[in-house]
Amino acid sequence: MRNTESESAASFNLLMPFALLIVLLIVPFSINALMHMLAAKRLHSPLVMKIPFDSTTITIPADVKQYEPFEVALNLDTKQLAKFLNEIVAAAAEGTSIQGIAGEVSSSMKAEVISEGFKPDKLGPQESPSIKYGVANWRWLMTPDSSGAQHLKFRLHLTTQHNGQQVSRVLDFAEANFVVQANLSEWFNRNGLWIAVLLLIPTVLVWKFRYRFIGLGERR
Repeated sequence: MRNTESESAASFNLLMPFALLIVLLIVPFSINALMHMLAAKRLHSPLVMKIPFDSTTITIPADVKQYEPFEVALNLDTKQLAKFLNEIVAAAAEGTSIQGIAGEVSSSMKAEVISEGFKPDKLGPQESPSIKYGVANWRWLMTPDSSGAQHLKFRLHLTTQHNGQQVSRVLDFAEANFVVQANLSEWFNRNGLWIAVLLLIPTVLVWKFRYRFIGLGERR
């Protein structure tokens, strides 16, 4: 009877690492799938302009997958934007402004993307690498490290002339919203070693316990 109980206990202990593997793989991705579904339902506006300007200046992909790089682009006629901002500043009542901008806005601008969930290939304000037909072009390669709802902000760094002084301003231009799809295979490739280590530790402990338990049983 004791032998049967000891064999059952040993078999149960040997199955524990495999149960742990199932928990490590299935539970996080089940939660992720649920969060992804809820985020997709909440996402109504993939692109939100922070100022009333042409949204076609920004190009973002329709689908984004975890760990897979994607490109976002800003193609902006900076002279047109500067004229638009200057008209708003001129028409604004005294003491009011758009995002704190005052004075005359220059068409010389830098662009920047900011995100907590994406890794950009270029950090900080960027000069336009090319200008074609008066349109400045910026490109960023973004890599999402996590899935679910993510946000990406486009900012412009402006130069204005105000009261005889040159002033730098930051303009929140737009915000892009994404629902990043989970990438199970790549996640396993990146985390497989840690999973193996987590499984190895209890497996070694179980085998030591098993042989110790069998040894004690034989002595009895």
